[in-house]
Amino acid sequence: MRERKEETNYIDSKPPTFIVGNWGSMDEIAPIIPKKPPWKYIVPAVVFFLILSSIALIELWESGEFDYVFSDCENMNWPDDPFQAAVYSFIAEYELQNYGTAVGCFHDEYDDLAYEAVALELEDNWARDNSALEYAQAWVDLNSEGYGQQPFNLTEVFKINEGGLGWSDGGSGNNPTQDCDTEQLESEVSSNVSNFVIQANPNPNQSGMGCFTKYVDVYGLGIYAESGLRDDQVLHAASVLAELLDNDEDGEVDDSVLLSRLQNVSAMIPMFDYDDSPGYRDFEENYHGQGVGAVLFAEEVDPTQTGHWGSDATVEEIMHTINHRGHANIYSDAFGFQPDSSLLTSAMDEARGGQFIDHPSTYPEDAWYHYDDETCDYECMA
Repeated sequence: MRERKEETNYIDSKPPTFIVGNWGSMDEIAPIIPKKPPWKYIVPAVVFFLILSSIALIELWESGEFDYVFSDCENMNWPDDPFQAAVYSFIAEYELQNYGTAVGCFHDEYDDLAYEAVALELEDNWARDNSALEYAQAWVDLNSEGYGQQPFNLTEVFKINEGGLGWSDGGSGNNPTQDCDTEQLESEVSSNVSNFVIQANPNPNQSGMGCFTKYVDVYGLGIYAESGLRDDQVLHAASVLAELLDNDEDGEVDDSVLLSRLQNVSAMIPMFDYDDSPGYRDFEENYHGQGVGAVLFAEEVDPTQTGHWGSDATVEEIMHTINHRGHANIYSDAFGFQPDSSLLTSAMDEARGGQFIDHPSTYPEDAWYHYDDETCDYECMA
């Protein structure tokens, strides 16, 4: 009996195998048709990515985080000392912030790059857990002698409170506001006798300071006010600052170490006519010093409310400056503002009924220290 041969089902089975010899190639037998790129998937993906990128850039721009300044490298003024110039490049870029990519300018424009490694080391090792100026000053104090140099005061040498060393063509960073309010309001000095005298602004040419018209010196610290502040408001702020520093009013500051610290950072109390006034805009855009912890607006200052249950923010805002620029730096174990950093924050956590980094919707019943102003964060509460 003949063996029956199975029929091949070419629909369900694998296709026949072609064996290619030296007489031809696979292309000659069955040309390969290249696949077209899946454009219908790629194009929408690219468009979606561009939309997301645009949204992110818009949000950065509106939030103020995207504040890049193009560098005028050729006209930047530099310290003559190459070691100081290397340090200044870091300070100009990360502390003053209106000089653009100053570290790159130092590399491209400065003649002596013997200390270029200093600029790069400062840039690479900054952990951003303190200001660029504080970090660089500590670095200089610790490392200068290792480079054969002497430590120096960065604030003085680099003219930090004046906005830096500027440019050889006369520029000084962002253009200061020119439309300052100069009309003086009629003085309404209260009957309270003050030991202070209001003077003209002694530093009108310093960056961000041009719109102040009134000045009071308090133990070497400045009260600066726009023209819209009444004289009694300015004198009230001066009296509050003096009494906070000299509680027993014997004419001597109670804590000389605190005063020295405040003087070293040129601590000041700026007073503005209103939020977003010409003076406020000029100061916000162009002041780059380390002496301000808070500001005062005219509507917040009421000398008649001293010792009464009323609205006067003078004590609070001046205390912010004293604490932020003074106590927290010289007595950090006692008055540091970061969570779990000091006796102060431990006591505050207990008083608030817990550690609340963000404002709680409600405070625990046993909490006796709370504040409903959501703009006042944990550091502000401390």
